[in-house]
Parts: sequence; C-alpha cells; structure tokens
Amino acid sequence: MRKEIYKLTLELKELIDNDPRLSKLNSLEKRMNDDEQVMSLAYKKDMAAVRYSDTLNHFSSDSKEVKEALKELHLAKKNLDENPLVREYLNAYKEVRNLYQDINNILFSDLNAELCPKEK
Repeated sequence: MRKEIYKLTLELKELIDNDPRLSKLNSLEKRMNDDEQVMSLAYKKDMAAVRYSDTLNHFSSDSKEVKEALKELHLAKKNLDENPLVREYLNAYKEVRNLYQDINNILFSDLNAELCPKEK
C-alpha cells in the first residue's frame, strides 16, 4: 500500500512539475527578477513598507506621519502591481494557486478524521 501511495505521489509531482501553468509562472518569475524596472519598483515598495513599519513604532496609528507613510506604501504597491510584467505574473500565480486548491480538494475533501489511526 505504501509503495503504491509513494508511486502515485511521484506521478502527481511529475504532472505538477510539467504543468504549463507552473512553467509559465516560473518563467515569468525569472523575467521579473531580471527586469530592472520591476526590481526598482519592488525595492521602492519594500522601502515604503519599512518606513511605514518604523513610523508605526514611533507614532500613533492615526498620526499625520503614519497616514503619509501608509499613502506612500499604497502608491508604491500600486505602481508595482500595475507593471505589465507583474500583472501577468500575478494572473499566472492565481492560476497555479487554483491548481493547488483543486488538487487539495480532490485529495483531501473526502477524508474523515475518524479514519486516521490513533497515536499511542
């Protein structure tokens, strides 16, 4: 039984690894990492997130400083998300996430916790 489960698991892994949605996502991720504009926008978003976090540590959440830092973070995130390559990546990511959710539902939706062996 264990050998059969192991064999089926390896087959599933191979199918997932060869799925065109995952290949597309990996290709887009590499393209994003090699794109200077995307990396610059990501850096600006990261710096805005750090500034926002630091500002929250020193000021109350309704202060002018925190509101400005949040606005800066929102704008930096928006600029990153609106980049065409990032948008394409995010759409591909949704497809892969849906694939994994479908697999999860197929494999585990009918499992009954009472059927699991009890630990001693």
